[in-house]
Amino acid sequence: MESKEGGLFSHDPAIFYDEKSKYYYIYSTDTAPKFREGIGGQIRRSKDLVHFEYIGTALKEVPEEVKELTGVRNIWAPDIIKVGDEYRLYYSASTFGSQNSVIGLAVADNPQGPFIHRGIAVHTTSDSPVNAIDANPVREEETGEYYLAYGSFWGGIRLLHLNAKTGLPDEEGYGKVLACRARKSCDTAIEGPYIHYNKETGYYYLFVSYDSLSNVYNVRVGRSRTLSGPYIDHNGRRMDDMAFPANHVGLKITTGYSLKKGTGFMALGHNSVLETDDGWFMVCHARYEHDPRISTLNIRRMVFDKEGWPAVSPCLYAGESEEVVPKVMLVGSYQRIDFVLDVKRLCEQPSDMEIRADGTVKVGDLTGSWEYDEAAGWLLIIIAGAVERLRALNASHREEGGSTVALTGRNDAGIGVWAVKHTKNQNQVLVTRRFA
Repeated sequence: MESKEGGLFSHDPAIFYDEKSKYYYIYSTDTAPKFREGIGGQIRRSKDLVHFEYIGTALKEVPEEVKELTGVRNIWAPDIIKVGDEYRLYYSASTFGSQNSVIGLAVADNPQGPFIHRGIAVHTTSDSPVNAIDANPVREEETGEYYLAYGSFWGGIRLLHLNAKTGLPDEEGYGKVLACRARKSCDTAIEGPYIHYNKETGYYYLFVSYDSLSNVYNVRVGRSRTLSGPYIDHNGRRMDDMAFPANHVGLKITTGYSLKKGTGFMALGHNSVLETDDGWFMVCHARYEHDPRISTLNIRRMVFDKEGWPAVSPCLYAGESEEVVPKVMLVGSYQRIDFVLDVKRLCEQPSDMEIRADGTVKVGDLTGSWEYDEAAGWLLIIIAGAVERLRALNASHREEGGSTVALTGRNDAGIGVWAVKHTKNQNQVLVTRRFA
């Protein structure tokens, strides 16, 4: 039976596709009291990435050794990996603002559990150089070895080697630093690491979340040819560079935004990534503009540009195909969001953009030109001396209803751009597909 809430109250979502059951699973921290028959690690499943069914919790009680070290009553931010026939769930046990934290490991023989506590992977205290939360297990492509990316405020993101048989670390210490931010400029605000390999580009991508999860959370990306780094952003800066302005390191791929007053999303962050036969997707949580207390699941299509950098759709995924948008469909009026690196507003407000059939484009009072590679689906806009490369996507307009065109990408300075075409008076229908 499908839950009426779907992804409502989902926080820190980790996506996992199970080849055996053919279900997509979301493991998350949840904030809804009605779901607390267990102590955390809420599980939802779906056949289509659109409709989600709530299954229950991964753990029914906090393991005694975890409780003794942290005193917690619930767990946070679970993530899962399958090794052989075993499903390994890594979870965080901590309290908000504390460095007295544990990453635990629980295992099961199926993705729905029950999960049995195996041991503690990482334990930190106020004397530690890192915080043991936000675990992300990852497999190294070249060697088949397993690692744990983790970390948050107090020292940034680290990488630990795992024993393939036990799933627990087999090296001393806290691992290698992959990314961090300076205390003097941003209070070390980085967390939620997620590493995913793209075999087409040959890069490992490190996704992290910057700033406060309550308001201006946003996802940044760096990449590396090797799992252990160094991870470099689109401007050639290391993700552990603490000398450069903190908000200018890492390619920013999400932002708080509003396309209609009161209906926007803010604090898009703590993401995971899914690669399917139907393309790539980014999964994160967001907060509603009208009530920031409520977090919800966001699934958005993700694409890679010709330089191998990801961009995320401004529209929630609703089952649309990845077929290339015909050129004729681009013409029309749009709401446009220009990303800001030094965020001052919780939700960026849209400006008007018009793509015209005569090859001109107007953004506010500025006029430029556009070209479209219809074979690849990439739009080139030249305006005010800047060059923008945006992917056109089939999408559903959450705010206005109906099918539409969404644009996502960045300009030559690396600043993100989103745009969504108005659906009013649109007399053509995009190619869309709903899963059965």
